[in-house]
Amino acid sequence: MRLILILSLAITATLASVACGPPIKNTPVADIPKLATIEEVMDNQATTADPEFKKIDNESYTDADYAAFTTAAERISATSLKTKDVTKGAEFDALAVKLHDQAEALGKAAAAKDAAAAKAALSGMKAACKECHSKFR
Repeated sequence: MRLILILSLAITATLASVACGPPIKNTPVADIPKLATIEEVMDNQATTADPEFKKIDNESYTDADYAAFTTAAERISATSLKTKDVTKGAEFDALAVKLHDQAEALGKAAAAKDAAAAKAALSGMKAACKECHSKFR
């Protein structure tokens, strides 16, 4: 009986932690300009960027990674441009431009299959996200 209680609590805790995470948002790139709130924009950015940030420390990347980087670059470029419509001021906009520039660099690195450039662009994107979150979240 005690084992059942412990398992039940563990499952409940796991489900609760998943439910508290950011919503999964995969708005098509063409529809990103239609997003109405900063929360929608940020949820799309997190859904796109977080899985790619986990690859930063990889020594090399596969063709599937480069394809994912291309998709991420397109989506982050679009969402970072959209933030101008839901701005929090000049400093926020400057960080959005920094993120956009790094996303563009990621797209170029993916097209060239340049692992070092991809790693640098991912690191730059993550740094821009962290800086923005520390100032505006």
